[in-house]
Amino acid sequence: MVPSAEFKRFILTLSADAGDFLRSYFHSFRNVYRKDFHDLATNVDFEVEKLILNRIQKTFPNHGVHSEEAGLIRPEAEYRWVVDPIDGSAHFVRNIPIYAINIALQHRGKTIVAAINHPTTGQLFFAEAGGGATLNGLPIRVSQTEELSDAFVFVELPEQKFTTQPSIKKDFAARMKVVEQLVAACAQVETYRIGAFGQCLLAAGAFDAYVDLSGSTRKWDQAGSLLVAKEAGAEVVDLDPPAGDALRVMVTNGKLTKELVNIVR
Repeated sequence: MVPSAEFKRFILTLSADAGDFLRSYFHSFRNVYRKDFHDLATNVDFEVEKLILNRIQKTFPNHGVHSEEAGLIRPEAEYRWVVDPIDGSAHFVRNIPIYAINIALQHRGKTIVAAINHPTTGQLFFAEAGGGATLNGLPIRVSQTEELSDAFVFVELPEQKFTTQPSIKKDFAARMKVVEQLVAACAQVETYRIGAFGQCLLAAGAFDAYVDLSGSTRKWDQAGSLLVAKEAGAEVVDLDPPAGDALRVMVTNGKLTKELVNIVR
């Protein structure tokens, strides 16, 4: 087994290098591909993914990979890297500087190290199972906000494109009502459409809670950010029963959970 210190050095270096690469291409991508409805990718998605995967496969040739564009490689491997080369490609396409690189390593399905890089602000979040969470090398913890009226909440909005799914179509109006209730109850409700980054901001105390109402999240989307949040002291609540790869969670600083559950559920 490779020592955890080596995994930490590797993932931090890889994440930083990928961030530098993305920053150099911001405003200068060449091609845009429509994957599904409003789900977009650019040539840069594929190029930064190639950079990341080549480095992983060269350093850890026996490891598997689950990547946003390339899919699943070596699914039988004991170790699996989970990669989203540009989380927020739609922002990248429109020159909105809110996007991230998400990289995590799982051992037998459990995330053991993770790095989430927000290149435009230079924020590099890292977590190691049992080892805490950091932002640019400094320890981070969730906020101490106790009143919902003082809370900043990050919300993943319901997505109209998923109303073709019977459960989402049924719940869409109800979820929009939840948004209204949150806006009425909280100091601030915001969304940047990239939940993993939102969870990392919560881990650093910028937000006090995260609520997923989208209908689009899969377990691999937040494999790394949930580790960052948990290691910073966050409480994670499943909002839906387990169903395949689907994931819908609420993440809080631990002090607002009861009040938020009463609204969200």
